[in-house]
Amino acid sequence: MATLAATVASTRTAARERRAGILSVAAHLPDGILSNADLERMVDTSDTWIMERTGIRLRHQAVAGETTSEMGTKAARRALEMAGGPKIDALVVTTVTPDTLFPSTACLIQRRLGLDGIPAFDLNAACSGFTYGLIVTEGLIRSGIAERVLLVSAESMTTLVDFTDRGTCVLFGDGAGAAVVGAVQSGGIVARRWGAAGGKGHLIYYGPQPDDPTSPDRLRMAGKGTFRMAVETFCEVTEGVCADAGWELASVDHFVPHQANQRIIEAAAKRLGLPMERVVVNVSETGNTSSASIPLALAGAAAQGRFKPGDRIVVAAFGAGATWGALAWEWGGN
Repeated sequence: MATLAATVASTRTAARERRAGILSVAAHLPDGILSNADLERMVDTSDTWIMERTGIRLRHQAVAGETTSEMGTKAARRALEMAGGPKIDALVVTTVTPDTLFPSTACLIQRRLGLDGIPAFDLNAACSGFTYGLIVTEGLIRSGIAERVLLVSAESMTTLVDFTDRGTCVLFGDGAGAAVVGAVQSGGIVARRWGAAGGKGHLIYYGPQPDDPTSPDRLRMAGKGTFRMAVETFCEVTEGVCADAGWELASVDHFVPHQANQRIIEAAAKRLGLPMERVVVNVSETGNTSSASIPLALAGAAAQGRFKPGDRIVVAAFGAGATWGALAWEWGGN
């Protein structure tokens, strides 16, 4: 028993000292474009109405035959190339729009990448998927189970929307982001928070209209309730993860929220006291891409040179379930 106790204690110490960080992050947006002008021809809306309420100018749409796994594979290839083609020990995919119920989207991407033999699995936390995936991935690395993990978030959200409902069809787009996550000597993830409240599942769901059980299954959203809870949750989880990291909110260099819509992002930033120049926003050009939105925003900001080594970054998300997650980390310069 003494030997076992010593082994367990040693493992815990190693886990505390071991850190995980993002070694590379890449994005893929499909060629199809769904503009506000396109939506004006499909539903009773206007560019002015959409911009005032969402800040979204256009969203990308997968072309005919392009699947979630194909988009995820394209983002993954770029992330692997940027990281120098490292050996990958596990593949985690977050999505609410799998190609099929089974095999998993992770296994389909694994086949395309030629990564047979390593564990591969899907994770569904809706718009919080990337934060959930990053926390799971960090756990694999901190525990010593893996050295490097490929995390892919890919979504075909336009396949779920009801294009007769102007309140939701204007919000969503398709896309994929991918990150290579690995053990780092300095910087990396310093704090994380996540949670869920199944009692709020009615706010965002896929199914018939709440007042018409015979209507087709589509993405449904309670707009006012979702807005309120999203802003409150963004703020609570961001303040909490900063406290866990020992950071003052004022010391955060970049806040990267889930790109739900411009109004939610601005309301959360205002309540947190974060100036918009510290907030990474790309929703006007992508729409809400669910779990893909944070890696898409990270990849875009990194490509623009916004992140410097040692910068403090907080990502936060809120999604159907309801789910939420946030992480604080120091940018490693990759």
